[in-house]
Amino acid sequence: MATHFERQLQRLRSDLLRLGTLVESACQLAYGVLIERHLLSVEQLIQRERDIDRSAQELNREAIALLTLQAPVAEDLRFLVMLSHLCRDLERIGDYALEIGRAGQTLLRYPPPPCLEDIRVMFQRSQLLLSEALSAIANLDTDVGLALANCDDAVDADYQRLYERLCTPLDPQEPVELRLILLLLIRNLERIGDHAVTIGQRVCFIVRGEDP
Repeated sequence: MATHFERQLQRLRSDLLRLGTLVESACQLAYGVLIERHLLSVEQLIQRERDIDRSAQELNREAIALLTLQAPVAEDLRFLVMLSHLCRDLERIGDYALEIGRAGQTLLRYPPPPCLEDIRVMFQRSQLLLSEALSAIANLDTDVGLALANCDDAVDADYQRLYERLCTPLDPQEPVELRLILLLLIRNLERIGDHAVTIGQRVCFIVRGEDP
């Protein structure tokens, strides 16, 4: 029969996955604004980001309380110690999603840029990385966690290719604002991938007790 501590620990794990689901949905809303040009998704995205921040703060408080009142060891201890870091990673991804959504809102003033299709591919790769990172958390799967670094290579390549393309001289008719927004977008997408990789590494530490 599960002890009170085990039940509390399981609830924290479930709450962490719910936080991950909120972050994943924030990325989907941002995708809707940027790629599908759904302006109404911006307000939903702002509220979703507030929910993410509130959930992350509550999880941090509960983890600290459990560490203070109990004496966890081994994997349980590592999970509680890493929980605040995982929350911060997910919270930052939520922040990037909001920035992408707001940038996408500004882009609605302009016709879709020629590189939007390449950005769409990069966005989808970043979303897949996040999904795999959440799977690693859910199953404490070190294989999936370690594989994220290799998958992120494609996102990094997308970023480098788009960065070089966007750093070419401006066309006389091209607004500077448009170019700057696109550079911000790809940077945020690249950072989402980086945080997903970091989440995978934290899962490996939880399970193995050592950095990958």
